[in-house]
Amino acid sequence: MWRWVRQQLGFDPPHQSDTRTIYIANRFPQNGLYTPQKFIDNRIISSKYTVWNFVPKNLFEQFRRVANFYFLIIFLVQLMIDTPTSPITSGLPLFFVITVTAIKQGYEDWLRHNSDNEVNGAPVYVVRSGGLVKTRSKNIRVGDIVRIAKDEIFPADLVLLSSDRLDGSCHVTTASLDGETNLKVCLNMYKCCSG
Repeated sequence: MWRWVRQQLGFDPPHQSDTRTIYIANRFPQNGLYTPQKFIDNRIISSKYTVWNFVPKNLFEQFRRVANFYFLIIFLVQLMIDTPTSPITSGLPLFFVITVTAIKQGYEDWLRHNSDNEVNGAPVYVVRSGGLVKTRSKNIRVGDIVRIAKDEIFPADLVLLSSDRLDGSCHVTTASLDGETNLKVCLNMYKCCSG
């Protein structure tokens, strides 16, 4: 019943089912019954700003700080009401602090953009059309078979299908995810399923 209510209110598109079908190596059925599903891409975006939203978003974040907002109010009051002190005494330090902080945050975000571009542009080998194709990690799609060599970084969430070790396992470190530096053993998916 709730599914019907969600569909009527527009929360749940009618073409989606309760299950998701992922086609390995993106080999879609030829009978015309295939409905393309939307999956997010594999790009990593850790930056906060773009060229278009830097000034408004940065100013919003700066004036969320109590001290900056307080000095802004003091500056505006000094502009409107005749006070014995000049508005420059509170406006100039506020402008200086906001400008230096914006430059610092802009530089840090530029470094994040560069790091994201480096990770997204890392070369990976993917099986497409029956062959091994070199592509960038941002171009990995759901259902792609990815070849990972020894000591390479995983470019996406992956399921281990096979390994060149005799027992079909591999050792993975998850230090970038949870900070643990010990190796975890992953078993071959075929061995897990055929068990």
